[in-house]
Amino acid sequence: MAKQTQGRGRSRTAETAFPAPAVSGVPITPEPPVRRWPHPVDGVEPVQQADPALHFIHCALSYQNELLADIKALLEQIAAVREETKETEEGE
Repeated sequence: MAKQTQGRGRSRTAETAFPAPAVSGVPITPEPPVRRWPHPVDGVEPVQQADPALHFIHCALSYQNELLADIKALLEQIAAVREETKETEEGE
């Protein structure tokens, strides 16, 4: 605390509300480490190329999913055609 004169010989005690900033410009308390997580851009997850074997498995599973979706669509078409033929045969 420092004493200051306040006119007409009265003195008052001045308190500093904030500590003086560091002279070097470096903050007194260190900031916590920043963690940057990969985030999807346009809803697409970034592909991590950590292990070639895992990349191969990922590609194989994606291809199998596409094939299964195609098979499902074809089976639904076949089932729809069979139902139509069955209804026309019963109607005759």
